[in-house]
Amino acid sequence: MVDAASWESALFDLYGGGWTFARVGPRRHEDWRRDVAAVMALKVTDPRGWKSINLAPEINEDRSGIGAPFVLWSPEQLEESLYEISRRPAAQLLVALKGQFFQAAGIPDFESRKESLFKSSEEILSRFDPNSLFFTNASEAYGNRDADLLNPDTEWSCLSVYTTDCGVVVVSDTEVAVFWAFWED
Repeated sequence: MVDAASWESALFDLYGGGWTFARVGPRRHEDWRRDVAAVMALKVTDPRGWKSINLAPEINEDRSGIGAPFVLWSPEQLEESLYEISRRPAAQLLVALKGQFFQAAGIPDFESRKESLFKSSEEILSRFDPNSLFFTNASEAYGNRDADLLNPDTEWSCLSVYTTDCGVVVVSDTEVAVFWAFWED
């Protein structure tokens, strides 16, 4: 079972060195998209008090208007930009976000690090109950919950203030999480 120390270790293994965002908030509403929007807007904190990461690149102006890396989204707008995926593609994408252009092939020494990176991915996902739902903005997942997202050749419905972004949203009965990476031309 994941605890605060193993969570932090896994989080920093995958998201400690790039333009990334990893944050969990409470699930308070039947419409989980409201809770995800609150996490993206930095309006809530981790209900367990565990570490989060916000290493989004600085830009010359606050395009979000809220000091957060994401645009303010309504629940309806989020629904249009997120596609449901199964656990396996979610685990793949959590790793791939570490690579250049959100691809595992862009991770230096990926083959030798693959096992430890996937261990970190599974550690992160173990926080959430088995009935959790997973979503991404990678269009390759549109209509294909089991898309291979380790090296996606896809487009993204960008949700941030940056030119390109990709991520995973996790929704459990009690928590929601946003794991994201950004690219700015």
